Amino acid sequence: MLLKLIGYEMKAFGRIMLPLYAATLGFALITGLSIQFLPDDFMSGLPGILLFMLYGILILAIIIMTCVLSVTRFYKNLLGLEGYLMFSLPTDTATLIASKVLSVLIWSMLSTVVSFLAIFLSALGAGGFGMFEGFAEIFSHPELFERLPSALATTILFLLMIILGAAASIVRIYAGIAIGHQFNDHRILMSIVALIGFNMIGTTLTTIFSRAGMYFGIFDSFGQIFEADTLRSLYIAQGGMILFLLAQTAFFGVITWLLLDRKLNLE
Repeated sequence: MLLKLIGYEMKAFGRIMLPLYAATLGFALITGLSIQFLPDDFMSGLPGILLFMLYGILILAIIIMTCVLSVTRFYKNLLGLEGYLMFSLPTDTATLIASKVLSVLIWSMLSTVVSFLAIFLSALGAGGFGMFEGFAEIFSHPELFERLPSALATTILFLLMIILGAAASIVRIYAGIAIGHQFNDHRILMSIVALIGFNMIGTTLTTIFSRAGMYFGIFDSFGQIFEADTLRSLYIAQGGMILFLLAQTAFFGVITWLLLDRKLNLE
């Protein structure tokens, strides 16, 4: 059932996001080609300014639309009139919440990839082939292969931190919406108040973790990041942050589940 629910969410998102992705990538390539082949007077004038503005607006629209859909799909689908249908399905509340979170994570990663790909296409269209020479020079460095295992390990842990951070943020928003929905009046306002409280607590705890990392000298010298002692400290810091983000996700997930499973009010 989880896969079916995710598939349903992917289709709902895709009807809006896929055309937006296509438009952004196409416009990125057009912008790059315009820089390369059109006269400088044209690109420095009003048409060129409008071209860059529209290009930036499309990338910004991807980010905004991903956030808007993640919130509206949760609210309308589970707390609105559609909730009568969703909670009548032969599955539990945790699965419904998980399908929303996983779907938003997938689309968030796709939006990030498309945004970077748009920048790459615009640079490529503008004749930015020099970037490949830079990459070749980096990968030909002899010390790279000596430090490759450590670099891969830290990169994988860093990407895991990003994914878990996104998951924690999504579930935090859902928990805030679920709390706001417990009130008969001013539900949106109370959801915002709950989110502000959650963010203040999260910011405080994150600051404590960051200062702890600085205290142990993890970020003192980036040039020595692959030294044994520094690398061990970095692994400990990344592992601690992963556990911290897992705890956040679980905490806000339990709040959301309790309110939707035990205190659901669709009126």
